[in-house]
Amino acid sequence: MHNAFQQEIGSIKVLMIEDNKLFSYAIKSILELENIIVKTADNGESAYDILDKEDIDVILLDIMLGDNMNGFEFLNLLKSNIRLNQIPVIITSALVQDEKIYEGLSLGAIDYLVKPFRTNELLLKVKNFAKLVRSHKKDSIISDINEQISNLDYDYQLSLEFISLVDKIVVSGSHTTIKEIVKLLKTNSSRLGIIIKKYHNTTPVKYILIRRLLRANLMIRNSNISIIQIAEECGFQTVTYFCTSYKKHYGKTPLKARQAL
Repeated sequence: MHNAFQQEIGSIKVLMIEDNKLFSYAIKSILELENIIVKTADNGESAYDILDKEDIDVILLDIMLGDNMNGFEFLNLLKSNIRLNQIPVIITSALVQDEKIYEGLSLGAIDYLVKPFRTNELLLKVKNFAKLVRSHKKDSIISDINEQISNLDYDYQLSLEFISLVDKIVVSGSHTTIKEIVKLLKTNSSRLGIIIKKYHNTTPVKYILIRRLLRANLMIRNSNISIIQIAEECGFQTVTYFCTSYKKHYGKTPLKARQAL
């Protein structure tokens, strides 16, 4: 099955930033069985050296690193780099506190896996996020990254501002409307819709919904908070709407998803 996937998008290259050598070796071995190329680093500085030389599809990032830069600090630095900030980051950590999960997501991580996690889940996420990145690169109207940096236009900047604002809104659990977001971004709804379609192939409303569902799913998997409270904390105005949206996206209700763990 992995051969068909490789033929579709080519070899996947992962950077794993992890200071536990045994864990790093184990995950590297599992990924390489799927013909995924794995580069490893045990601190932020060596990880940046690799990113300067390699075209990385997905980053696996531990929070507790053994040098002066922890995972959150590295993630913050990465997301401030125009050349690198579109690389999907999956946090892999033994820290299960809600505030750690929220912090990782608010800094721009695309997912948060709590150790020990299912390796088949990791494989699926790595492949799906790599495919998403390749698709975005293929569809991009900017073919050269250096040209993108030197000619960073209003649309792209607004896209980044929208992502940052949405992450803050989702973490806060507020019911901020598109009308309010448009006002904060000093643009108009039509223009914002065009830009989000251009860079993310979706609508602003759907993008926000997916981010809310992602946060809710993490809370379902990693906390004992009630479904009602999760819906409220993730910014859903009704529990019914949350459950309906969750089932449509994940294929099962929030309660069944929790029972399946």
